[in-house]
Amino acid sequence: MSFFEVALANMPAPTESTPGTKIIQPRRHKGRVVVWEDLSVNHMDAIDQATTPDDLRSILGQIFGMSDHRENLKDGVLMDLFVYTVLYARAQGFTKEQTSAFFSIVKRTHGVCVETPFGNVQECYNYFTELLLCHGTKRPPFSVDLFDADQVRSITDYVVNTYFRHFKLYKYVFTPKVQLDLTMKYVGIPETPQPIEEEEQKEEEQPGPDAEAAEQQEEPQEVEVAPTEPEKPEETPEESPRKKELRALIQSQLASQVKELKMSVDEQLKINDQVLTQKLAALGEGDSSKGGRTSSRGGKRK
Repeated sequence: MSFFEVALANMPAPTESTPGTKIIQPRRHKGRVVVWEDLSVNHMDAIDQATTPDDLRSILGQIFGMSDHRENLKDGVLMDLFVYTVLYARAQGFTKEQTSAFFSIVKRTHGVCVETPFGNVQECYNYFTELLLCHGTKRPPFSVDLFDADQVRSITDYVVNTYFRHFKLYKYVFTPKVQLDLTMKYVGIPETPQPIEEEEQKEEEQPGPDAEAAEQQEEPQEVEVAPTEPEKPEETPEESPRKKELRALIQSQLASQVKELKMSVDEQLKINDQVLTQKLAALGEGDSSKGGRTSSRGGKRK
């Protein structure tokens, strides 16, 4: 098990960001030549004298101020990254200038990774490729041909298979935990109290066991009861202007609909009355005609 895995196993939970602090959003970084910026010529001479990984760790700890990397887990993970970077450069037979450039490329890629707790793997990879191209093509002063095509391909495979494969683990170790505190307010609706405040109020209202015992031990005292007054009806809270406007709109709509319904019912009743009157008139005319016929017939028989 590597030191990186041991540090992750023993590392405490990530710290939460302080409320109100401004968190950097993922952004694009422009690559440039970084030879001799993090490791100078004197640093490379001291690194070349290191024959064991422990010697290399002590030298890098002195250079970057990480002498307590064995106790500080974050510095230990970062030291592990630096040591394996130098060991890979030695295995590939890089010169001092190439080793310094490769070390700075890895270190600056890691710096972009941990500058924000948000996901920025694409921005980091684009920055890494730009840094690598700045040291793989001859175009002074923007780039130098420090690495050939095979070395560029080998460096890309190494960084992708080691650093970017554990990208989320590095971000978990070196970036704070972000917690979103969302508050919503509605117009015309009173704000609800916070749950913590409600719990504190309940605790204050509920008497504890000591208070109950003290009340039981106290002697009963005579208490004068004042005459009770009739309870006043609870005052209804005043409505907001928006609610009043909405209530007036609903009442006007209902009034117009009721009026239309009443008119239609009255018209239907009038029509029914006319039909009924016509039927009654028709029935009256039929009865009168039948009576005249019978009387006339009866007169002729006489």
